[in-house]
Amino acid sequence: MKLKGSVWNALGSLMWGAQSFIMLTLVSRVAPLEQIGWFGIAFTTAQILYIVGLFGVSHFQMTDYAEKYPFKVYFRSRMLSALLMIAGCAAVILCMRFSKEKALYTIALTILMLVHVFGDLYQNLFFQKNRLDLSGSSQFVRTAGSVAAFCAALLLTHNILIAVALQTVVGFVLMLVYALVLSKPYRSAEPLCGKDAVLSLIRECLPLFFSMLFMNLIINASKYGVEWYLDDTAQGYFNMIFMPAQVINLCSQFIFKPYLKQYADALESSAGARLKKLLARQLLLIAVLTAAACGGAYFLGAPVLGFLYKKDIAEYTLEMVWIVLGGGAFAACQLFYYILVLCRKQKQILMIYAGGTGISAVFSILFVRHFALAGAALAFLVTHLILLIGYFIFVRKYALSPEGGKQDA
Repeated sequence: MKLKGSVWNALGSLMWGAQSFIMLTLVSRVAPLEQIGWFGIAFTTAQILYIVGLFGVSHFQMTDYAEKYPFKVYFRSRMLSALLMIAGCAAVILCMRFSKEKALYTIALTILMLVHVFGDLYQNLFFQKNRLDLSGSSQFVRTAGSVAAFCAALLLTHNILIAVALQTVVGFVLMLVYALVLSKPYRSAEPLCGKDAVLSLIRECLPLFFSMLFMNLIINASKYGVEWYLDDTAQGYFNMIFMPAQVINLCSQFIFKPYLKQYADALESSAGARLKKLLARQLLLIAVLTAAACGGAYFLGAPVLGFLYKKDIAEYTLEMVWIVLGGGAFAACQLFYYILVLCRKQKQILMIYAGGTGISAVFSILFVRHFALAGAALAFLVTHLILLIGYFIFVRKYALSPEGGKQDA
């Protein structure tokens, strides 16, 4: 069961990570650069709103092995955050003054992400109950099925909105299978819960929510810098060369998730040597994969992605390498993030990302204004290297020091 769960978890994470790559690749093959730019910034905005929908509860629920809160509390909190997500969509469209096309793409993709927000709720329930097979398969089946529908519809119609609409319907149906059928044994006979429990969960996860929101703003700050200072064609190019980093960011989670229980046990028992061994092994793996990815981006990135996108991106090879290196730094940050979540150091995580948001905004404004797409790539890299240093300081203090290693009550 453990091996089966790890395989499904890896498949689910890989499929989720590949989703944006597959969608943008197909859009790039059938649409002009300007339209790629519209789709790219709309998809980026929808992904940020997805974080609003999760509201920081997702990772808390996954690691709530003691079942401090019943599933009904998680469900009700998700209903509230979904409403906030919808309001956020309207606010972004108005504040960013999106064109009609960008607004329509943003609305369609936000509805798609709303389906994934509720799919994530049941996926986390399975993970919490140590059913990594169901957790991974729910993510894989929901994502793969909906992406397949998007690809089929886009190839047949060449209409992005129709493709996203069909993708959303298929994702919703597949989500219901897990929500209404397969999750039933894991959410039965739960005690009644009032609004106080929901508010308590929201208060407890509020630092994680702002941390995740800030994290995604940091990741995508360079894209918004391009949106403000350059044109839609530049946005199209940047989304294409940025895609490898997004895949690294999202796929890196499959490396960590199967080991979260081991990290939790090591922290609870203050097994410092075991924790350091786990951490060192996974950091080494990240370093090796990042080095290989940078080499691949330099020698093969432009011809391979150019073939996939049917666009010439050879002049942006160096920028692509910088972005991939930044993606590797982000993957290491994600590992440290999970450890601090297990230590229940939400406030420290918030401090890191609040500071990082300010840094990324300043770097994106300055670098994009003066160096165009090269500046956007450099801003992404430098920001994540600074974040990595901040994370290392806190992990060393709270998880690796002799006094650390135990979760807060």
